[in-house]
Amino acid sequence: MSKENLNRRDFLKSSVKTVTIGGLILSTFDIKKLIASSSEVNSAQAKVINLTDYPALGSTGGHEMIDSNTIVIRTGSNKFTALSTVCTHKKCDVEFLGDGFECPCHGSTFSKTGKVTNGPAKKNLKSYKTNYNEADNTLTINK
Repeated sequence: MSKENLNRRDFLKSSVKTVTIGGLILSTFDIKKLIASSSEVNSAQAKVINLTDYPALGSTGGHEMIDSNTIVIRTGSNKFTALSTVCTHKKCDVEFLGDGFECPCHGSTFSKTGKVTNGPAKKNLKSYKTNYNEADNTLTINK
């Protein structure tokens, strides 16, 4: 069909087909997952801390907040656990009680490793991979 022969009716038919096909293609994508995955990739970062700056992490059982919502617990001579202190239920800040975490907002509790021990939270606290460099006395936390 040439431009000269394109009338209003043909234009509308073509437009409806294009919009319908485009809508069908877009409906196969889970937009929320695409947005979430792209933000996860962008937010992935490594934080390196020098353990001399965090004296409580010098011995097994020691713990320190390394930023406003990340706690690191030394669980062994070369092992560390890094967890988000944001409750997975309603995003309140949990409190570390030495043997686990408790959310002051709705009473959810979590083990020392971040696993849910009592609801209403259903998801564990977010954990981060750690890598200890004994020679440099540094800990890399992959957020």
